[in-house]
Amino acid sequence: MNDLNIKDTLALDTLPGIRKIVLLERTASTQEVARELALQGEMEGTLVLALTQDSGKGRLGRVWESAPGGIYMTLMLQPRIGLKFLNELSVLAGRVTADTLKQLYGLNTRVKLPNDVYAFHPKKKRYLKLAGILTESASINKTPNWILLGMGVNLNNPVTVETGASVSGILKKDVSREEFLRAFFENFWRIYSAWEYSSESKS
Repeated sequence: MNDLNIKDTLALDTLPGIRKIVLLERTASTQEVARELALQGEMEGTLVLALTQDSGKGRLGRVWESAPGGIYMTLMLQPRIGLKFLNELSVLAGRVTADTLKQLYGLNTRVKLPNDVYAFHPKKKRYLKLAGILTESASINKTPNWILLGMGVNLNNPVTVETGASVSGILKKDVSREEFLRAFFENFWRIYSAWEYSSESKS
């Protein structure tokens, strides 16, 4: 694949709906690794998860801070839909992320379209960015061959930008990465399946 350090491949049943997990101690970008895997024919449900990224990217090529303690991942998807529905996936993933953060930690969250998740910081008395979503696709005959759903979520990592925050920074305690991932994917697959069915019926 490349010279990245693949630390481990976890059991297939570790997370709901995930068939394979590639865990990287450090990488330039999970999106880049997942793109290579997609080109090699990897299946839907493959998750690339990094402990830290050197060149994490957000929308429009913006830099995404990726210090240890956060979640940096790319999920490979193969929905049976037309390209015109792809923009909806970022919004869907953002809403699932916001709902999961609220469900687990009681945060007052909101989605800033098209792909950012914010939470209210009681001490600073304003909404700050906790997560970002990035989608990428390759298509055949106007139907996606695969979609890469990239996400960065500030859990326990330090955040230096004034417009951002982490869950631990708001709650004043560390939270479990595994707990967040389990809850996120339980919520995501349920809503994703309904969205895929609805979009397919409109095609």
